[in-house]
Formats: sequence, structure tokens, C-alpha cells
Amino acid sequence: MEHVTRKVQVTGGSTYIISLPPEWVKRNNIGKGSEVYVMDQGGDLIVAPPDSTEPEITKKITLPGSYTGKPLQRLLTSTYISGFDTLVVVSKDKMTMEMRDDIKRFAKVVMGIEVIEETSKSIVLQNVLNASTFPLQKAIRRMSLNVSTMIEDTIKAIQDEDDDLIENIILRDDEVDRYQWYIYREVKIRCRDDRSNVYILVLSRILERIADHAVNICQVIRNRKDIKGKDKMVENLIYSKDVYNRAMEAFYAKKFEEIDGIINRKGEIISRKYELLSILNYDTVISSIAEEISRIGLYGTDIAELAMDLIMSDKEEFTI
Repeated sequence: MEHVTRKVQVTGGSTYIISLPPEWVKRNNIGKGSEVYVMDQGGDLIVAPPDSTEPEITKKITLPGSYTGKPLQRLLTSTYISGFDTLVVVSKDKMTMEMRDDIKRFAKVVMGIEVIEETSKSIVLQNVLNASTFPLQKAIRRMSLNVSTMIEDTIKAIQDEDDDLIENIILRDDEVDRYQWYIYREVKIRCRDDRSNVYILVLSRILERIADHAVNICQVIRNRKDIKGKDKMVENLIYSKDVYNRAMEAFYAKKFEEIDGIINRKGEIISRKYELLSILNYDTVISSIAEEISRIGLYGTDIAELAMDLIMSDKEEFTI
């Protein structure tokens, strides 16, 4: 790729212009009145002809017939996060039904992947969803809403000792994972398009951990009745959920004035944890719930700190 330099000129007092390389202009049939795409990618500015499109990414994985189960799922997930338009999975021998089922299961678990072709030795997957059709901001909002609902339903499950609801909450953790993998993939592909993407990536990791803590609580209380300290558990979980909700609001709205108050609730979260532990010390398994509840609240304060990082990331001057 040839690199050329151009001197920036100013016209009309406020319009900055550069000339285009004549070889590039001729090669792409650019003439007077032609339109070009100008893409701001953070530190770089890319100029492209109007009919230019990003090249499709096709990847191929060749596997032994015995490569199934969790190892295959991990490999496919990592490949998904790395980004592709088309993925061809090939078996060295005739593809076993187990491998075929694992690949199709993966396509259902992640977002935007469809099986478009099958042969006796291969399956072809295609990505039909990306940030141009499903923006990262929308994905993170849906992910955070799912997490909020999981916490709310965990509170209800403790209060009602509802085993069916507990099982439903545990299953919903897969949906949160789907959003995280999608966000990982799109941030990797578009990390230079918008500097705020990296904050969405970090936030998605925090949300995934909060969902895990809600699931951990449900797994502990599953099939247990008449739990001692139930009212205090609910009270603490409501408090942690409030910290989480306020932090998410501060992140979305970039409310700097709210952030310090949220972060300063760390001490109260820890104090509530030890108060609950003193009630539950008869049962070491149940006592683990106190830690899980506190982690939800503390992750909420982490979100508030991340919101502050996001707010300050594009400020050259700031006054409190």
C-alpha cells in the first residue's frame, strides 16, 4: 500500500481541505461532483470510493471427528468472537451426528449465526447480524435489562421460595452470555470506530458477572424452604439492586453528579454483608449468599467508576 503525504489547507476560514492522489482518483473513476465515503476511525480518517465494501471474512476450521462437546463449543465461541462472515467447519472424516448437533447447538446459542449449508463432511455457518443492524448501545441496554430482571426475580424467588422461578433464572444466564459474546465480537471488529466501545466491552463483562452472582444465589437456595434470615437477604439484595440501577442510569445518561454518591455506598454494602453473615453463621453454604449479594452491589459501584471513566474520556476541560 502506497503512503503519500498532503498539506492541509484552509478555505473560507473554517474548512480544512487536502488534495486526493491523482492515481487513486483515476483508479476509482472519481471525477468532478463524485461522492466519496469519509469514515472517522478515531485517530485515522479513511476515504473510500462510493462503491467500496468491506471484504467478506471467510474462515475454515478442520477438525478430527472426535472433537466434540465442550472443547468444540469453546473453539467455536472463540472463532465467533474473532469475527467472520462465513465459517466452514470441516471434519477430516465423515462428520458424526454428535459433532453436527454440537455445531447446530452453537449456532442457536450465539447471536446472528445461521446454518446455510451441510454436506457429509462439513457445515457452513453465516453471520447475519452486526453492529450496523444491531448497534452496540442497543445490545448493552438489552443485556443490562436482562440482568436487572434476573435480580428482581431472584428477590421474588427468595420471598416466595419458588423453585420454578429459580430454575428459570438459572437458564436465563445463557441469554446474558449471548449478548456478551456478541459485544466482544463487534467491539473487536470496530474498536477504532468509536472510543466508547471499549467501555461497553468492560461493562458487558461486569454485567455477565452480576448475572452469575444472581444464578449463584438461586443455586444455593434451590429446593430449600424456611431459610433463616430470608427477610434480611431480600433487604440487602434490594439495596444492591438499587446501587446497580443507579449506576446503570449514570452510565447511560453520563450523570457525573450522581457518581460519587453511588461509589460511596461501598461501605454500606460491606456493612450489610457482615450483618447478614452474623445471622447466617449456622450454615456455611447459605452464608455464601451474603457474599454473592454484596458482589452485586460492589459491581454496581464498579459501573459507576466506569461511567466516570467514560465521561472523562472525551473531555479536554472539565469543571465540577
